[in-house]
Amino acid sequence: MKATVSLSVLALLLLTLPAAGQAYDWSNVGSVGITQAGSGHVFTGPTFTFSASRTGTLIARYNVTNTYGAGVSKTPPWTTFRAAFTDNSSSGVVNLRLMQVDKCSNAETQICAISSSDGSSCDTCTFGSSTFDFANNFYYVDARITRSSTSATEALHSVGIN
Repeated sequence: MKATVSLSVLALLLLTLPAAGQAYDWSNVGSVGITQAGSGHVFTGPTFTFSASRTGTLIARYNVTNTYGAGVSKTPPWTTFRAAFTDNSSSGVVNLRLMQVDKCSNAETQICAISSSDGSSCDTCTFGSSTFDFANNFYYVDARITRSSTSATEALHSVGIN
């Protein structure tokens, strides 16, 4: 009897593991973004930032893939876009846009946007739980880091959706 109860409890615990693994569905560190070669950027550890003497705007893109429910569900109930970054100066800003692209027409729609403010390090943007539809759309994050002075150390550390 004890063995049957123990096996039942173990089976229930194993069934809840996939659900617990879905707490943070899609994420990337800043250093995995796709950017133009020779643009004056550096990837250091998890971070996407400027090379020492570069000013202007750096652009990186992050492909959002369907990781919800092992990628089987085409409509994940995600509601939050989040980012971790450094913005220590009024001479720079980190701007992020979560974008949707229609698979047929290639029409782009902005879902959510995050713009840093001086001294900030994390921010979120929320949207409806029925926003994502991987059956009909592609998704990406457009990251733009701007600085007008080399004393500003603007950087992107991570992006995520859940």
